[in-house]
Amino acid sequence: MPLSAIGVAAGLIVGVWLAQVDGLDRGAKVSLTGVFTTIALLLVLIWFAFLSALPKATRLIVMVSLGLMVGGAVLAVRRVEFSGDMVPTFDFRWTADRAAVLEAHRAQQPVSSPDDAAETHDAIVLSSSHDVLEYRGPRRDGIVDGLKLAREWNEHPPKLVWRQPIGGGYAAFVVAGSLAITIEQRRDKEAIVAYDFDTGRERWIYEYPALFSETLGGDGPRATPTIHQDKVFSLGATGVLACVDLASGRHVWSVNVLEENGAGNLDWAMSGAPLIHGDVVLVNPGNQRGSADSRAIVAYDAATGKLAWGAGAAKAGYASPMLATIAGVQQIIMFDGAGLAGFDVAERSELWRVEWKSQFDINASQPVLVGDDRIFITSATGAALVQVAAADAGKWTAEILWKNNKLKSSYACPIVYQGHVYGIDEALLACLDLTTGKQLWKARAGDYGHGQLLLCGDLLVVLSEKGELALVEATPEKFHELGRIQAIEGKTWNNPTLAGSRILVRNHLEMAAYDLPIEP
Repeated sequence: MPLSAIGVAAGLIVGVWLAQVDGLDRGAKVSLTGVFTTIALLLVLIWFAFLSALPKATRLIVMVSLGLMVGGAVLAVRRVEFSGDMVPTFDFRWTADRAAVLEAHRAQQPVSSPDDAAETHDAIVLSSSHDVLEYRGPRRDGIVDGLKLAREWNEHPPKLVWRQPIGGGYAAFVVAGSLAITIEQRRDKEAIVAYDFDTGRERWIYEYPALFSETLGGDGPRATPTIHQDKVFSLGATGVLACVDLASGRHVWSVNVLEENGAGNLDWAMSGAPLIHGDVVLVNPGNQRGSADSRAIVAYDAATGKLAWGAGAAKAGYASPMLATIAGVQQIIMFDGAGLAGFDVAERSELWRVEWKSQFDINASQPVLVGDDRIFITSATGAALVQVAAADAGKWTAEILWKNNKLKSSYACPIVYQGHVYGIDEALLACLDLTTGKQLWKARAGDYGHGQLLLCGDLLVVLSEKGELALVEATPEKFHELGRIQAIEGKTWNNPTLAGSRILVRNHLEMAAYDLPIEP
């Protein structure tokens, strides 16, 4: 019986990993491996306890010993976390508590003086050349303009500026002058925090009670804040949309977008970065149920926080809203839980929609506008290129030009450059022809996990799920990595932020700043 159980489990595991089935990604394969292994071990233990020929006393001693060992192991674990491929990691109780580590570090930093706010305001006004005011840049496409990075990381690697602990969560940084701002979890509070760009010193913090906790995805806020003029707008994991003063962190207004719109939270919480357009801030609020008060997109007055308008009824996704002009009409593009859609800014109505179904409605990768009439999307389901057009009588059409499973980016946002798409396909960097969808290469040697990408010139800056920074040529010819360093430790799903030649990286444990080498 034990040999049969082990043999059957081994055969099933091999079959799962050899299978090429849509929807059976690496995470599902790891999960099934764990299930089959657990069932086999349980069958072996049942055989040992009740059917083996060993003396009863021996069996009892072994089973009690195993029970005590398992119980001790369970009690020793403070928390269990999972990678994007469902591989568990354990935080043991004998290690330092991450919240205590953060608090001890901050207690050693110099106390802010009353003049800090005035000095910060002056620095914001005077230093704006490297500003990154919203998620993945002004177009939300991850492309950094005006900088030429050096290609020889082996000879001139990135230089560490500072590195320190940080609160939990998966947001990225935004930068204005001397401030680098993010949102993080501090015990049972969400905290919008401003750090000194040059030193990492904490300049101000705005906290409020909120804690989203979920075993598979992890704790803490997900959505990157947005800076607009002299304000910071931030959407927390539980739906708190807050506006604070950029220079001081002083609270201006806040609302809970889930409560105001009669919506439930998503399985993995609010994740879309707020979008500023004109005098309103736009968000995609929660799990809409199609009732009279359902709103797929909601606009709040940026000055007061009052509800301005809402439209649509689709469930939110995990991507961020973005502005685009298609056929001369400015639109808000949403990759929500039901698919890809465009909303007319002036008419405040849904213009068009393309259905795109992903497992558990996880549409998380940022869509990319291509030219003025096409949009590229990807999720764990696969990838597609969508054509949008204005038809007669105010009607719009949206059709999928091609779709395939050659780029399955669960969380990693893709990059479009010179007619090609670069993205992470189940941990491996891949390149697709944008026109046809044909996969040109897939980097078997470059495992970046569920990491993130930026493009600077003709170079991809990759932040891997393991916290590594890598430099890769953006070329359809072949995969060519130019260098790699270990930037931070721990599971890293957060987007990097490249402000000038300095890159800011973080995860739920650490944050760091590196100066990247640039060409003379």
